[in-house]
Amino acid sequence: MNLQKINWRIFFKDPAEARPDDFFRVFNTWIPDSPEIFIDVADYQHVHDGPLTVLIGHFADYALDETDRRRGLLYSCKRSLEGDTGDKIRTTLASVLKAADRLVKDPFFEGRLHFLTNELELIINDRAIAPNEDETFSALSPDLNRVMKSLYGEGGYQFNHLKNPKKRFAVRIASTKTFSLPELIQKI
Repeated sequence: MNLQKINWRIFFKDPAEARPDDFFRVFNTWIPDSPEIFIDVADYQHVHDGPLTVLIGHFADYALDETDRRRGLLYSCKRSLEGDTGDKIRTTLASVLKAADRLVKDPFFEGRLHFLTNELELIINDRAIAPNEDETFSALSPDLNRVMKSLYGEGGYQFNHLKNPKKRFAVRIASTKTFSLPELIQKI
């Protein structure tokens, strides 16, 4: 399975503190001051059950997202990735964790933002390569297990395949352990 369009969501502890207008302002500061190539910030608050504020990049997009009425930070990889499936999962997960840490440390938020580090969601944005079926979950599980084991330890997490044929393939990962974002970044 040659996965490329890998997305991750990490959820907020207090979703009310993650306001779209604040993200619009902060994401705009990322455009000139980043090693990544960012193009624009878009306001999608008029869209129901999806992204609210999107930082559009050449390689990846970052969004304040409210899909399924759960507010989180969504990372969407848009370019080809090198390596095997495990490497791609690890690389993209590291990107969302680093972005979350950058937001938490941003002086504009003054310590108001906090993420749930014991819950993550992996989404594959390619129905042709990764249909939302049990076979896809079975094929992806060994690589996902290796990455999650490095984060949470043996037996420290559970997978929930979000089976909905009308939606993209997604797996929610829940851990019994909580780590800080810097600890998770170091483990990845």
